[in-house]
Amino acid sequence: MKKLMTMISAAFALLATSCMEHHVTISLNKDGSGTITEETVLGAQMLAMIQQMSALGGEGAEAADPLADMVDKEKAEATAKEMGEGVTVSKVEKIDEAGRKGARTVYAFKDINAVKYGFGSGLDGMGDDMGPGGEAEEEEAEEPMKFVYKDSVLTLKNKGMDAADAADEEEGAKPEAVDPAELAQAKQMLGGMKMSIRLEFPGGIEETNATHRKDNTVTMMEMDMGALLEDPEAFAKLQQEEPESPAEMAEVLKGVKGMKVETNEELRVKLK
Repeated sequence: MKKLMTMISAAFALLATSCMEHHVTISLNKDGSGTITEETVLGAQMLAMIQQMSALGGEGAEAADPLADMVDKEKAEATAKEMGEGVTVSKVEKIDEAGRKGARTVYAFKDINAVKYGFGSGLDGMGDDMGPGGEAEEEEAEEPMKFVYKDSVLTLKNKGMDAADAADEEEGAKPEAVDPAELAQAKQMLGGMKMSIRLEFPGGIEETNATHRKDNTVTMMEMDMGALLEDPEAFAKLQQEEPESPAEMAEVLKGVKGMKVETNEELRVKLK
């Protein structure tokens, strides 16, 4: 979740009239194999901003294609190795539709027990060299998701939710009212930002304790900044409290339209 908040903060600092979507779907078959699909698309103005900032970083004409890293198969293969034994790259392709561009990368795995997945890994490197001096700010690595699959039951430790009780006990000060001009600017800058991570079970779900389930899909996290920004109080709380874990995010944005977070400390899904 720190990576998520870092990306939001970077957007406030660097982007104008932007649109970015990043969606991840982890699909699991009955035999423990499956795929991880990452899709990232950027709006035309955001693409232009990345190009301009890359030029300021000293890349000049070489910054003509800001999406080059996103469709770099060698980079994807290196990422696959970091995800665990038996993970391979199935497909890397460009997305070009309605003025928006991006990439779709599909990883395949033989056994989900061997998979270690970090949400946002598909955005690693984006924004590097986007300023004078060409240096990107270092950020602390977030612990990857780890899966346990046995006897047709998937178990996933929901990192951060074990701090929910502590978060509930802390009562912060009432957030200050958001300046209308600041809120309008935020809507312009971040209104098109959407992110999600979902678990998909093609063979069906027999039972689960998931907070957000629809048919054969479980949503671990879903964020629509456009919808979130329609609630000024929620936006003020987000600014003030700067949540750094799923537990804190869920508490800050409890009941807010445009935000879904899995709240169980341990997610369990039994496959059909």
